[in-house]
Amino acid sequence: MPTYSYIAADPEDACPACRKGFDLRRPMSRPALVACPLCKRPVIKRITPFNTPRITKPLSVTDAKSAGFTVLEKRSDGSYEKL
Repeated sequence: MPTYSYIAADPEDACPACRKGFDLRRPMSRPALVACPLCKRPVIKRITPFNTPRITKPLSVTDAKSAGFTVLEKRSDGSYEKL
């Protein structure tokens, strides 16, 4: 389930939770919030960055096997052989 960030549309007229902003885990099939769950004041969805894994080196065959992957190598006749 993705996490969405919300903040008050008018911070001066909001509760402390939505004034600072809050995160909420919601299914993608549900519509975005339009009001704070606590004070019922209007909120807007913030666009926040997300983290992605960074691979600094290519994975070796032993790294892939230790991670639980099956490593296959393509042969000249078009078939694959398990390493």
